[in-house]
Amino acid sequence: MWWPFSRRSRDRQPTPLSQPTPPAGPVSLDVAIVSDVGNVRDNNEDRGRSVHPGDEATLREKGVLVLVADGMGGHEAGDVASTTAADVVATRYFQIGGSPTQALRQAFVEANARIRAAATQTGREGMGTTCTALVLRGRDAFWSHVGDSRLYRLRGGRMERLTQDHSVVAEMVAEGMLTEEEARHHEQRNVITRALGIHPQADVALGGPIGVSEDDVYVLMSDGLYDLVTDDEIEAVLAGASGHDAAQSLVDRAKERGGHDNVTVAVVRVGSGSGRQPARETAP
Repeated sequence: MWWPFSRRSRDRQPTPLSQPTPPAGPVSLDVAIVSDVGNVRDNNEDRGRSVHPGDEATLREKGVLVLVADGMGGHEAGDVASTTAADVVATRYFQIGGSPTQALRQAFVEANARIRAAATQTGREGMGTTCTALVLRGRDAFWSHVGDSRLYRLRGGRMERLTQDHSVVAEMVAEGMLTEEEARHHEQRNVITRALGIHPQADVALGGPIGVSEDDVYVLMSDGLYDLVTDDEIEAVLAGASGHDAAQSLVDRAKERGGHDNVTVAVVRVGSGSGRQPARETAP
């Protein structure tokens, strides 16, 4: 991915989602994260992270956090940026008071400042990262987003994108200059218009709360997946496999088609009951 320093994108709201009332009662979460360097790159600048609080009070107040970050800035610098974002957001979200939306936004703001401070070191100038974070708290979902990593929800066999890319081609699609299919193959498809660490003020898109239902599946991904695997294919894989198997299958499919970038996929399956499966993370 590339960053055009002269461009900023404007806020847009995602397509309105149908919101059936979720049933009462606790849910369980099965979280799986797979991250792979791909077939071309020398190092993995993506990061995936999942945090499930161990104590019930924090779990009730803050919920479960899952995020994906995709760094940029050249050798090692992108790795530093995405790792910093993952560390800061995954830690500070649980320490900041207020609503989940307020805590997510402030955690992103602090991650932005931390990355900018680290970028003063030689070799790290201009580094930045995307970051997309999902919080599931009881029967509510919240998210925060900067860049072109994505968050989707699969419900009732239909997959819906919850985030809008902060990218040049997304703006062109919104303005009627490109179709979605043309954007997939456009030469500027990886040029983003927002990133953590680039500007003094973080421009964070926020979403939620929306209702969470049993059998919902949420998936977060870096562009290394959706550049090579279509939404219809992602939907079919999510509908027919367990969380970890789906995440691994999607990463494998991207690699089979060239794997020109790092690929990270986080899959969250919602079940019934208060139990949970521990997060399974794979990051070679």
